Amino acid sequence: MQRWKDKVAVVTGASAGIGRAVAAKLAEEGMRVVAVARRREKLQELADQYKGRIFPLPCDITKDEEIVNLFQKINDTIGPVHVLVNNAGIAYQTSVLECNLKHWRYMFDLNVIALGVATREAVAWMKKNKIDDGYIINISSISSHGMPEGIGKHVYNATKHAVRVITEGTRMELAEQKSAIKVSTICPGVVETEIFDVGGWGDFYTAGGYPVLKPNAIADATVTLLSTPHSTHIADLVVRPLGEKVMA
Repeated sequence: MQRWKDKVAVVTGASAGIGRAVAAKLAEEGMRVVAVARRREKLQELADQYKGRIFPLPCDITKDEEIVNLFQKINDTIGPVHVLVNNAGIAYQTSVLECNLKHWRYMFDLNVIALGVATREAVAWMKKNKIDDGYIINISSISSHGMPEGIGKHVYNATKHAVRVITEGTRMELAEQKSAIKVSTICPGVVETEIFDVGGWGDFYTAGGYPVLKPNAIADATVTLLSTPHSTHIADLVVRPLGEKVMA
């Protein structure tokens, strides 16, 4: 991680769960971390723990203009972005046939479109600043690797399949441009976060006897990717709790 010391990393969804753990870990590893989420007070709590290392910038990343302004502000006031961790996401429990458009649109806006816009802006600023060794890491899900068991998760899975395809498309386009900017997905199994409560699942997974990962496991996986030699590219990293039987 020495080559990333004092470089700027942007982490979305940094107010809780995986995003908070990733932001904290990267700060501990010596990076300057821009923590992005809507909840200003949660971001400030994190920044207070890592003074001078974590910079809280509230932003609603489902609004394209806010993302564009965010990256401009980071470049002007903190420094050029070297790493982007697209972590923000939501998993509403919703069936396909009910077609709850409010939930569908928000999941695609946050899980897919915001990720795409943030990636576009990060890569554009890397190129403007002549950074050809940057890294984009998309926190996806084991849900991107198969069809879900049971009802209520198919639409969420669809967003994560989209993330996997878009990530691979980004990798191929960067390779075509002969760019050395890397892009990877991390696909966690079940993680102990608030995503299930927010999405209407309650304690379905944690109370069902499923083995679960702690958010720090995904923070460690992020460091694993960033620590690979520059010539090595792990494109898709699956991280499961030991003994997990969930297929998707």
